Amino acid sequence: MRIHNQNMKFWCLFTSPFFIILLGFLTATTFTHFIGEWAWIPLAIVYWSLLGLSIWTFKGNKNLGDWFQKSKKAPFWVTITMLFGMFPLTILIMNYHMFNSVWLIFYWLLFAIINPWFEEYYWRGVLFDGLLTKFPKWFAILYTTILFVISHPLMWGVFSYANKSYHLYIYLSVAGIVWSITYLKTKSLRFVILSHLIVDIGNLSVLTFLNIYLPPSM
Repeated sequence: MRIHNQNMKFWCLFTSPFFIILLGFLTATTFTHFIGEWAWIPLAIVYWSLLGLSIWTFKGNKNLGDWFQKSKKAPFWVTITMLFGMFPLTILIMNYHMFNSVWLIFYWLLFAIINPWFEEYYWRGVLFDGLLTKFPKWFAILYTTILFVISHPLMWGVFSYANKSYHLYIYLSVAGIVWSITYLKTKSLRFVILSHLIVDIGNLSVLTFLNIYLPPSM
């Protein structure tokens, strides 16, 4: 019976991204009908709640602090991760004038501070670790990365034009792979979360949700 329950728990974890994306899509679609691009707020609340519930449900005996332990030495991948995270800062530098409201700055920073913790603890934390119990590393990297990328157009892309850009898909695909390998090499999410936080700051997250900032190709 114990093995059966363990298997059931694993497959619930394995399929959890599909339920999270589906509920996120339904939330975004419903609220966009009433409040337009501001649907990003209820979507963020629902999305983070689902990620938090999944993290708590599937973390097993592992403490949250275990994923944030001191990183093992992997200077090459830490450097790549940090440089990769800083790349979107060029977008911020060229478009800082779009912040014409204190509230925009507040929402932008709030999202950038909160989002990486939930996403990394889920995508590169419990989901990634869970997959490694039954699948090889390459499969765990591809599975988590593909669904991480798909989640953006299917949820945020409901109301955000920038989140339907193929440039974003390419960037997120590389990000998912780099962050996964860095987690494998360092055995910690410290630098992954920091890199993700810098990315969310640099890519003007909330401004893209509100379609204030659009990529040049759009």
